[in-house]
Amino acid sequence: MNQKVEKYFLELLETDSSRLIADIIVTEIGNNPEYFKIVFEFCLTKPYPVSMRAARALQLCCEVRKSLIIPYLNNIVNFTINSKIEGVRRGFLKIISELPDIINLNESGILINKCFEWILSQNENPAIRVYSMEIVYNVCKQEPLLKNELTSVMELVKDDKSMAVRSRAKRILDSI
Repeated sequence: MNQKVEKYFLELLETDSSRLIADIIVTEIGNNPEYFKIVFEFCLTKPYPVSMRAARALQLCCEVRKSLIIPYLNNIVNFTINSKIEGVRRGFLKIISELPDIINLNESGILINKCFEWILSQNENPAIRVYSMEIVYNVCKQEPLLKNELTSVMELVKDDKSMAVRSRAKRILDSI
């Protein structure tokens, strides 16, 4: 049964990057939450673009049911930091940015340091930089001592060449 489901999801993910395909997978997972694991494994084991498309589908699943990611929280930081596929990292960062208690994740300190690095990197994808900003900002709500460092970094990127980065930096500076 699982091989049949894996094959079905793989065929869908190999089709294209459309929202329709992602929504079909989200619906299937919603009807059978155990399928989440299959798609999660694709993020880690399949090459681009399947891994990226799988990460997007999982991110959309988590928007509907955050509880689906709970069994993977202990390892998500490691997967996020070590993924060589930008789309997987972006999807996982989006999921993490929406978690209520980021500070309690395993290796959250490593993640925060990496987020600061990504925020400052001109070579990093703007979405990754923006989700990194959100993660650090959300952690600052629990760890106020980070606010000074976040403020300094936001001041550095508030005039960034990326409109998304500039906009988010200014919004965060306004709300600190």
